[in-house]
Amino acid sequence: MSYEQKIKDLMVSLEDYPHVPFWFSLEQAAVIAREAAIKFEGVFEPRAILVFDEKYHLVGILTLKDIIRGLQAELFDKSGMALAGFSWRDLTGPDLQGRAQKAVSEVMSPISVTVDADTPLVTALSLMIKDNLERIPVLENNRVIGILRITDLFREISDALLAATKL
Repeated sequence: MSYEQKIKDLMVSLEDYPHVPFWFSLEQAAVIAREAAIKFEGVFEPRAILVFDEKYHLVGILTLKDIIRGLQAELFDKSGMALAGFSWRDLTGPDLQGRAQKAVSEVMSPISVTVDADTPLVTALSLMIKDNLERIPVLENNRVIGILRITDLFREISDALLAATKL
């Protein structure tokens, strides 16, 4: 009987992944993201933050792009193009602090897919490819216990590929 690797074997645990309550400001979320990047430098750099409600239920995900978009929303048109006449200084200047007080709940994305910790990795990979997902929250007994990232799956696949080429 062969061993089928499960999501829980590869996921990043919730304790090791940045997460915030929905009422945190974009500034607070940016600090959490930076602290996680420093803490895990050379291991992984989180590109998203999980968002929880007051009962610790997962309500959304906040990507680095969401944070930037939330900080700069009024400087871009609906297509995402910078409005005429704006410069980098406009993006990072004195008004940035005020814009940074916006709640993460205003710019986060809802969670569309979750997986159980005992789900086979191949199933998770299929979901991620089919739904164009970079990460999927992992549940155990209906509680979030971690996150599986496409980078984790890629590392496993590339390690297998490199091992096979050495044979």
